[in-house]
Amino acid sequence: MKKLLCLLLCTPAVLLLFYGCSQDGLTSRVSEYRSAIYTAEADGASLTAFCSEREYPYAADGVPAETGEVFEVRASLPDNTLTYTLTFEAGGKTRGGEMNYDSVKQQFIFSESGCPDEESLNFTIAAEGEGAPVYTFKAERAQGGLALSDLLNKVSESGKDELQTFSGEKFNGEIYVRFMVQGENRYYYVGFIDRSGNCLAFLTDADTGEVLATKRP
Repeated sequence: MKKLLCLLLCTPAVLLLFYGCSQDGLTSRVSEYRSAIYTAEADGASLTAFCSEREYPYAADGVPAETGEVFEVRASLPDNTLTYTLTFEAGGKTRGGEMNYDSVKQQFIFSESGCPDEESLNFTIAAEGEGAPVYTFKAERAQGGLALSDLLNKVSESGKDELQTFSGEKFNGEIYVRFMVQGENRYYYVGFIDRSGNCLAFLTDADTGEVLATKRP
């Protein structure tokens, strides 16, 4: 019986089953999953909105925490001295509010819980005061073609040597997954963060999961 059990466990099919299950477990270590982006430009201004599942409090400390849906809108506007209010329609409701200014990135930001499902959204950003500028954006949704578990399986398989060197036999940190768009190209950034805050990062094709670049800590 012991010999039979050993033989079964050593067959390629069973080894693959055990390996696949262990990799699917990586989804429980994801602290941020940016799944979709809306982008638009208008009148010398630009807007980018992100749909994410993100931990709170947000900290790259290698420890995954409970996550929630966050919708974040960032806008680069010609005049940073004005106060701006954002409005948009999603799910049959008017959403939005006053935008805060990020002096480091020089962008105006609005965020709230709950991500929209619409393929396109119309955003209006209006400054306070009579005759103040109003910007209207029609933003289109973009997202990758892979499910999160499939993406992590492909990255962990392609980068298994780097991951083993980075974290040993079992990864016990947290993972950031961020969908990105550059022109017509779509990517996923996948960052593995250990308990010391070190990060092993992979840039992948958003549709195939092919690893295009690796950044080691």
